[in-house]
Amino acid sequence: MGLIEQQVAAELAEWPGFKALGLTADKIFQNLARPPKDDMGDLAFATFKVAKERGIAPPQLALELVAGRDTAGISKRLRKIDTGPDLPAARANLVVTVGTAGPYVNIQLNRAGVAALVLAAIEQQSAGAEPKDWRYGDSEAGRGKTLVIDLSSPNIAKPLAVHHLRSTMIGYSIKKLRESQGWRVVGVNHLGDWGTGFGKLIAGLKKYFPEVEQRAKAGDDKPLGDMSVQTLNETYARFNSESKDNEALAEAGRNEFAVLEQHIEALVKGERTQAGEVNFRIWQHTREISLAEFERMYAHLGLSFHLWPVVDHAHKQVLTSEPEAFYRAHCLYIGESYYVAAEDLCRRIIADSVAGHVAEESEGAIVIYTHGKDKPPLMLVKNDGATSYHVRDLAAAIYRHRHWQANELAYVVGGEQKWHFEQLFKALELLEHTWANGCRHIDFGLMLFQQADGKWAKSSTRRGTAIMLEDLLDEAIKSVREIMTAKNPELAATPEGERVAHAVGVGAVVFNDLKAGRRNNVKFDWDAVLDFEGESGPYMLYQYVRMGSVMQTFANRYGKQEPGAQATGAAIAEVANQAETGDAALLTLDEEWRILKLLADFPDAVAKASDEYEPSVVAQHLIKLAGATSTWWTATKDTRIVGDDKALSLARVRLVNAIRRTLGKGLTLLGMTLVDRM
Repeated sequence: MGLIEQQVAAELAEWPGFKALGLTADKIFQNLARPPKDDMGDLAFATFKVAKERGIAPPQLALELVAGRDTAGISKRLRKIDTGPDLPAARANLVVTVGTAGPYVNIQLNRAGVAALVLAAIEQQSAGAEPKDWRYGDSEAGRGKTLVIDLSSPNIAKPLAVHHLRSTMIGYSIKKLRESQGWRVVGVNHLGDWGTGFGKLIAGLKKYFPEVEQRAKAGDDKPLGDMSVQTLNETYARFNSESKDNEALAEAGRNEFAVLEQHIEALVKGERTQAGEVNFRIWQHTREISLAEFERMYAHLGLSFHLWPVVDHAHKQVLTSEPEAFYRAHCLYIGESYYVAAEDLCRRIIADSVAGHVAEESEGAIVIYTHGKDKPPLMLVKNDGATSYHVRDLAAAIYRHRHWQANELAYVVGGEQKWHFEQLFKALELLEHTWANGCRHIDFGLMLFQQADGKWAKSSTRRGTAIMLEDLLDEAIKSVREIMTAKNPELAATPEGERVAHAVGVGAVVFNDLKAGRRNNVKFDWDAVLDFEGESGPYMLYQYVRMGSVMQTFANRYGKQEPGAQATGAAIAEVANQAETGDAALLTLDEEWRILKLLADFPDAVAKASDEYEPSVVAQHLIKLAGATSTWWTATKDTRIVGDDKALSLARVRLVNAIRRTLGKGLTLLGMTLVDRM
């Protein structure tokens, strides 16, 4: 509700009936809605709230609002209004006729005026041939506000698995959605790079690969050599399994982490420990190997992360001179260890919690009873003296709010962690951080795969059914490549073909994830994911490419090129400019009217998706737009979108250009990469 409704509200505010009751455009706008059936009109003004305020029966109020209005005369005059492209859309009244139906004032709109208004808005906000210049759907509603969003957040020493996709892409899409609404958004990848598990890993490496410890003792900063993340993961799993029935091994794991944590505490004081140096080198190299692996996978998905704090000259300069551009282009790696080593926030939080009587000792541990003593507490320090991930999460929240003056903190983490975040936010509140009411847990459901018995279940390392993200993406790209080779071998044989296969394959996986409400479980069905005709990523990209082909057709037929020649990018850009002269009044089909209303509603869909942290709102709107476009394509099969009537063709190409730019904008907000050929 926005583009059309705002102008209609402004017009109704000038009506005698509305003026007599002192109804402003804002008040009218708040009570406008779409009727459930087309024959009831295009818009309806609901009188309930105003009638209650005035002490008038709603049906009577509806009659008074339209009384004395010469709607027949208005309709007659409107037909004489020039709604061509040279006339600013705001000069063409949109209200044609009105009528009452009980408590509602039903409104019929001037379709030509609406078409001119919507198309002009898209053209004005999408100036330029490049998708980066398309701003339709953007707003300044969040200007001056900052969101810090926690996304992806894998553990080091483990490869990215398929379950990381949801946190990564839901979070990234929310980041882009909020940025489109004027927010500064800082994306943080909260790496799991600290905790007792790393003691087990270090103990395992020393036990199974003694040369690692030897190299670390000798001062080698790369003691793991060319060891892979997969080997690190297998080492941890092996040691963890063996230590369950071997207390000596379990104790060795606890001791190795204690040595590492004590070394970090010594470094904060400007001191060093010999045993700690060895563990620190092993841990640090493990982190480097993991980050290199993560970088490969994030590049697959089209994301860029940068280590925090920024130390390299080039990026530090960009961050200093163009902070908004830096945060738009990059998310940040900030591991749990940062709050132990660099900031030393954890010990301060523990001390403050105890001093303020928020935390207390319980069975040798230090805990906060966030929800009473009949519920499990939030643990700050374990009974072996090690800090917990709870205190590191508290430190991270405090740092993010303090450093970026965040208005909101969002955590894109699976729904199974609901209790943890309830405890975390309550603990912040108990520690008198009033900004805790701006913290949000952006929960999501599971990704399910069909098992051999036909049942759907999540992938599981424990059951041996874990699916690596790289394998999933590679399989999707391979499948698209095979389809392209069969249907468009000329394109498949080129470097561009490989880029298209990558964009479509990854886009198929991403769109399948984002099209359903994030709290829903997502069934991963290859046939549905790669369907070029269904509600899929490939279908969305196909419709985008299809709109580009229409513009190529127009360029070939009515442009300066030889008939049948492939239109160049410059020619397409010229068609886009020329199309803006098309007469919107020629778009008279019901199918075109449906498309125009969907285009008009796109900014509202983007705003709602941003407000609700729900990318599926945009995805579902694009599905409706693509479906309406396909129906229009069929309805124009006789006259063609680009046919013998140049004026009609130009008007339709103008609509095509608007569809293409809106689809393109929406898909990029979902984190997908656009292609020009398929």
